[in-house]
Amino acid sequence: MTRGLGRHLSRTKAHRDALLRNMATQLLQHGTISSTTPKLKETQRYVERIITIAKNGVQNGDAASSVPELQSRLFLAGDNSKLLKKLFDVIVPRYTARAGGYTRVLKLEPRLGDRAPQGILELVDAPVQSEDGQLLKGNLKLWLLTKTCMQQIQEDAGQLNTKTLQNLKKMLHNKTADQLLQEIGIVRKYLIESEAQPLSEEDETLHEQFLSTVKQQLQSYNATKKEPVGYAFTERPARH
Repeated sequence: MTRGLGRHLSRTKAHRDALLRNMATQLLQHGTISSTTPKLKETQRYVERIITIAKNGVQNGDAASSVPELQSRLFLAGDNSKLLKKLFDVIVPRYTARAGGYTRVLKLEPRLGDRAPQGILELVDAPVQSEDGQLLKGNLKLWLLTKTCMQQIQEDAGQLNTKTLQNLKKMLHNKTADQLLQEIGIVRKYLIESEAQPLSEEDETLHEQFLSTVKQQLQSYNATKKEPVGYAFTERPARH
């Protein structure tokens, strides 16, 4: 149910605000959350506003001025006591070149029982690996895209289809092709090693060939992709 511009979520205002604060806190802490689609879409709006407030504070050189409002929008006790530091030091710098669109909602199959629409809300451009080499939660879209590339290159004569190349190009926002391929390589190695033994020398060669194939096709797609043609306007004839 909706009222005004937001979803009511069948809750009182106090309960709804508490729900959004909790979900936003978990998303910023872990990079991804799952729930029903209406809750995720409201949380998405809520989190986008939080990141914008923090980002404006940093860009204006007065991050401290935004702290009180951020504190009112998040749960910062216990395990979340250092969340504001993470928001300013890790999350905001990631989105310096973005004017918005810091999160994405991915759809899942409806929930068993009541068939409620489900999904995953995640922060975009999230790294897949920490500095110490540990895999991180989040960036499910990159994982799914990597599996799609693996399947198409194996089954479709080594050719990625146009939709996959379009999605790869979208993932290039604020990163280079080499950075994207490095992340894809990390995910592919994990997927292969989780089902078998560590990669042999032959597997390593195939791995490099896979990344080279993806890079070549992505570069070729970017080079041949035509820019959209705008409308041409002609001047109205002068009246005599």
